[in-house]
Amino acid sequence: MTSEHGAPPGSLRYFAVLFAPPAVRSVLDALYGFDAEVRATTDATAHETAHARLQWWRGEIDRLVAGRPTHPIAVALAPLRERRDVDVGSLHESLVAADLDLARLTYTSWVELEAYCYRASGALQTLVAATLAGDRAVSGAELDFARRLGSAQRQAEMVRDFGHDIRRGRLYLPLEAIEAAGLDPVELQQSAPREAVQGILSAWRARVAHSLASLPGLLPEKGHRAAQRPGLVLAALHERLLIETAQVEPDTAIRAEIGPLARVWTAWRTAVRYA
Repeated sequence: MTSEHGAPPGSLRYFAVLFAPPAVRSVLDALYGFDAEVRATTDATAHETAHARLQWWRGEIDRLVAGRPTHPIAVALAPLRERRDVDVGSLHESLVAADLDLARLTYTSWVELEAYCYRASGALQTLVAATLAGDRAVSGAELDFARRLGSAQRQAEMVRDFGHDIRRGRLYLPLEAIEAAGLDPVELQQSAPREAVQGILSAWRARVAHSLASLPGLLPEKGHRAAQRPGLVLAALHERLLIETAQVEPDTAIRAEIGPLARVWTAWRTAVRYA
């Protein structure tokens, strides 16, 4: 397990780890490494293999909770067992989200999508927030910040990967949003007019951008903002990513990305602001 797995150099998560205190970077690397393992599993072509791998990870998380981890990632996460303000067993939520991805589940409402996003990213971000709190107990405000960060981050990825996910048979946009736009879900997945797709993605992009922009306000205490600076860096980078998604047609194979210099500038500027 290395940062090259969960937070490879130059990635958005790399900058979140980079601006974290050196003493906690190994745990953050492990958390993001676990997330990378789960995501790679759901992208596997053989469902039987994917389900078997997820089942193995369920056992490994149970071993971690019991103090008997075997995988290098789980071993690196052992310090989280000592915390009383979070439950390392909440990593099971990521595996539930992976099962939902493999089932290609669709979501009726924004409430259902938020529940999925908590499992897919929010639960992990609460462990990140607790790690960044250091020796003190993580506050309720920080946990709320982490949950909302995880949801907004995951939805920014959904906006970016909309066309790619559609081609894989995955539709994350809630049915209530599709119907409110006067579209049919089947048509959206097959032959919806480009203007209609762009319109519905523009509305989703604005919704997520608003969520990301509101995150600093969830941390009224300066000390908490400083502690959660890596999460604020991650939020700023995903705000920038949303801007880039508006420049790419959703039905193309091109994946929106932030340029290297823009990544460095956005991360550094945000880190300095909340130092």
